[in-house]
Amino acid sequence: MKDNYRAWEIDFDEFYRQASDRDRLKFLVRFAVLAPSSHNSQPWKFEIRDNTILVRPDMRRALPASDANNRQLFISLGCAIENLLIAADYYGFSSDVAYATDGAVITLKRIRQESSEDKKHLIFSIPRRHTNRSPYEDRMPDEGFVAWMQSLGTKDMRIDCITDQVKKDKIADVVVSAGIAAMDDKGFREELSRYVKSNITTEHIGMPMFGFGMPTPLSLIAPSVLKRFNMNRLSRRQDEKLLKEQTPMMVLISTREDNPKTWMEAGSRYERIALMAEQKDIKTAPMAAAIQIGDFYRHLQKILDTDLRPQFFFRIGYVTKATPHSPRIGARAVLS
Repeated sequence: MKDNYRAWEIDFDEFYRQASDRDRLKFLVRFAVLAPSSHNSQPWKFEIRDNTILVRPDMRRALPASDANNRQLFISLGCAIENLLIAADYYGFSSDVAYATDGAVITLKRIRQESSEDKKHLIFSIPRRHTNRSPYEDRMPDEGFVAWMQSLGTKDMRIDCITDQVKKDKIADVVVSAGIAAMDDKGFREELSRYVKSNITTEHIGMPMFGFGMPTPLSLIAPSVLKRFNMNRLSRRQDEKLLKEQTPMMVLISTREDNPKTWMEAGSRYERIALMAEQKDIKTAPMAAAIQIGDFYRHLQKILDTDLRPQFFFRIGYVTKATPHSPRIGARAVLS
């Protein structure tokens, strides 16, 4: 395996071979770095202090053109935090999360020496999870799983699972239009082109184009093409078909407040859903433009008849073909 994909290989028993408590907490970070992030920018850093893990944004990998207020950045941190909490639980720690405007502090306490005996623990989904942008099969996730997703909502967080075709068509129109509007911006395309990678990349960040179904020869010129042209205009019909005909369910996470804490909480919810979905061989694919660009989110509010702020939108369904993992920065490189 190439070095930029090696982070996905985790020996679960290695936790017990760590020399100190500090090393064991560092080991947990190996699961955190496998979280999804916007453009696969991985905008996080971690610090171990006694029995706490500090999760902070690494602004060197922020996306000022596509994520001016850092919403997507903090959502990404929330995904990483959820992975940390799940790994900590598996290895016998209780966790307390204190959110702040610049990240979170996770306080851990060892409550048992042995790992969980739960063979369906979500930790096993972490190295398997991947974003799958393929067309999805024409079948719904089972009702129990959908009910579980909706049960993750609270009075301040709403989780909509949309299967009604009329609503799906309306949301698809918003999502496609938002993607075109995003790519109309030269600065957005410039920034995106730096994170679009060939299928043979050796870099540790960014998105190899095999994740979009692009063959290797074309992937070599993809960054240059995307930098110059609004490809979303050319793929409009294909994108509409993907959303309207090849997406059995759309999910939207909305929150009452709109700040870094709720962004991280929304990211945490998505990651838990994505990991449980992975356990059931269901795939997910986030799409951020309608959330982040301009006022397109207001159209989503109107369609769903809510005044809560949409924070995270994703497709969900079954596929016949898995896609490879994206590259990763290893835990050692993001630990202070």
